[in-house]
Amino acid sequence: MRNFYNDVNRFLFRAIPKIRLPNGRIFLLITAVNLALIFFSSSTKAQKLQFSYSYINLSRNNGGGTLEQGDTIEVHALVKVNSTTNNFYYIDTFRTGTQYINKSLKLITNEGILFRGPYTNTPLDDLGEYDISGGIPRLRVNIGTGATNPNSGIVNFGVTTGGGTVTPGSVPKFYGTTLFIVAYQLLITANYGDTIHLTGNYYLDTAGIKRSFRFDYAGIKIIKNQALCTNFSGAGFTADSSFKSGNTQNRALPAIVPGYVKVNMGLNSPQDNFYAIANNTSSNGTTNNAGPYVPTANANRVFNGFWDIIGDHTGALNPVTGNLPTPSGQPGGYMLVVNAAYPTGEAYRDTIKNVCPNTYYEFSAWVRNICGKCGIDSNSVQKYNPGVLPNLSYTINDVDYFTTGTIVYNQTWVKRGFIYKTGPTETQFTITIKNNAAGGGGNDWVLDDIKLATCYPNLIMNPSDTASACQNFPVNLSDTVKSYFNNYTNWCWEKSSDGINWASTGVCGTKIPVLINGLWVYVVDTTFTTVAADSGKYYRLKVATTFSNLSNPNCAVDNSQKIFLKVYSSKCTVLSKQLLTFTGNILNEKAILKWSVESEDLFKEYEIQKSTDGVHFLSLGNTTLIKTANNSIHIFYDPDFNSALSYYRLRLLSASNSPDLYSKVIALGSKNSLVKISALNPFKKSLKIDITVPEDGKISMVLYDIYGREACSKAMQLSKGTTKADFENVENLSNGIYILKTLFNSISIKNKLIKTD
Repeated sequence: MRNFYNDVNRFLFRAIPKIRLPNGRIFLLITAVNLALIFFSSSTKAQKLQFSYSYINLSRNNGGGTLEQGDTIEVHALVKVNSTTNNFYYIDTFRTGTQYINKSLKLITNEGILFRGPYTNTPLDDLGEYDISGGIPRLRVNIGTGATNPNSGIVNFGVTTGGGTVTPGSVPKFYGTTLFIVAYQLLITANYGDTIHLTGNYYLDTAGIKRSFRFDYAGIKIIKNQALCTNFSGAGFTADSSFKSGNTQNRALPAIVPGYVKVNMGLNSPQDNFYAIANNTSSNGTTNNAGPYVPTANANRVFNGFWDIIGDHTGALNPVTGNLPTPSGQPGGYMLVVNAAYPTGEAYRDTIKNVCPNTYYEFSAWVRNICGKCGIDSNSVQKYNPGVLPNLSYTINDVDYFTTGTIVYNQTWVKRGFIYKTGPTETQFTITIKNNAAGGGGNDWVLDDIKLATCYPNLIMNPSDTASACQNFPVNLSDTVKSYFNNYTNWCWEKSSDGINWASTGVCGTKIPVLINGLWVYVVDTTFTTVAADSGKYYRLKVATTFSNLSNPNCAVDNSQKIFLKVYSSKCTVLSKQLLTFTGNILNEKAILKWSVESEDLFKEYEIQKSTDGVHFLSLGNTTLIKTANNSIHIFYDPDFNSALSYYRLRLLSASNSPDLYSKVIALGSKNSLVKISALNPFKKSLKIDITVPEDGKISMVLYDIYGREACSKAMQLSKGTTKADFENVENLSNGIYILKTLFNSISIKNKLIKTD
């Protein structure tokens, strides 16, 4: 953030291959490539040039996201000059999957302020040019004092002259050096599933020697954005994902933070390229965040007045504000405190093992910008604004999958994450969180609660507790599988004698789910003829994303309620022979149930049960049997019928030790009584909705993005029947998945919608 150095000896020891000699000494293997690294690396007084390469996803910069086809990114090739450099120019040749956006080439400061440009495509009119002669799209910009305008044509890109001179301390200044970025925009044309690789080349002369520096980005995956799951398990994947806790301000144990050096919090630390693990971000352990900021000096704040004084995020009652800073000597949770380096690079790395193939995982973290006073202008004058805003990228196996977008300074924590699906046989992968913003004034942040969560389905059994059956008669069990994603398609019924140890019944298979109100749903039934040995057994359904995962306890899902089976061998009469009729209808907006029984002496009481989903039933009440000589008709009025679709059944309580019996299930209601939301999906410049309600009332609708943030809302007073509604001003929403939540007279409905161009 402020003045800032790297230890050259530490850099060399890390960057250059080594051989350990028999006497224990280390011999560094110096090659031509390593000499170039030494020359261009950051060091103290010996520093010459420092380079960095990153990109901003402009289409997802507000809130972050994956890179989708049709998105626009801005490439940033940063250079920090600490020694006079001549013949300075930059060339990039574009690979398949990207398309240059005309007139986007420019020079900017590390805070994104325009310095030179934008440059046109026309040759000889300015210092930049985009050219497609020879069928190879490429751009060139000549940089510095005395630079000449490039000529058109493919030959020009092979010319090794034309660049200008950059002198340290010239504008844009950065504490006695010069720091600027070559920036240009690209449209993503790659297909989903592709990986694009960005490149770029700086060319220059130092001390009469021509040199070059090439950027080769490891890769960026093109995938659709998915909403973060709400039903998850296994959120903490390593002991260090929340950095543990302790009763000292600074944790002694380091984390896996490649390229950074660990220090303790202090008046002038951590500086650029350093990090701390602390439960309090003050310089000296104070907990007072109400003290002044710069330009008023405050020794309690890092750099004598710049940083916030906060605590970590883990377990905070309010996840947005986080925890208060921990007082000295008291236990508190730790967080990762990073003063980002000039070059982009890794700030956290870990390998996740024993994951499940073909499974969706949420990879997320909480991050906070902690410096609102760190900015400087192009003359290196302190402006006391946030300066460089943090921007992080998340990688899987060193390929970028997600960028957080800029993390604005608002004194709050924000959660940023995405959904990753493992491959058909993938059981481990490496995750990385990288600094993706230019270094300099600002870009100071804290990180906590890094999570890898598994998106699990819900399993709803029917019956939900106990099933009764007669020996040698069939029994039917069913399970409704509801999942946020459509990959839990493999299933098996299991049986247990004690409800603890389970074994497969051999009844297994696969089903294709159907999308219903934003969830992928299917029902699995099983019917078998009972024997005496089945009595007292438990049954449940297990699901998984692959057939082999069904036998892996870490990958299969068995969270359905277990069913206890009772089998009766005597005095067990078939229900269909006793219950003659069971019907219902609606009269004057009231539900009326009617039934008749052949042998009244078999039953002492009838219990009427009601359900809103046809699966989970609650008792409405009991009617005592009135015995007659002949068959009689029983009538029951539902006192709470509200015109919505309802399900009813009877429980016949036996007069002897015979098992209680259940009737069939009947549904009462009409299509006009249901609340229906029919939306144009996918939607583009407008969102049109047909709303059907059973009665007059007020309806509210809120459209949320995949991170749970409100995009727009609408409230209306409706009359019974169907009404058309239109959400205005949705054309500027980012493409992706949205959730429409509708509330009408205590009825809540969710619909998954997609925004496209």
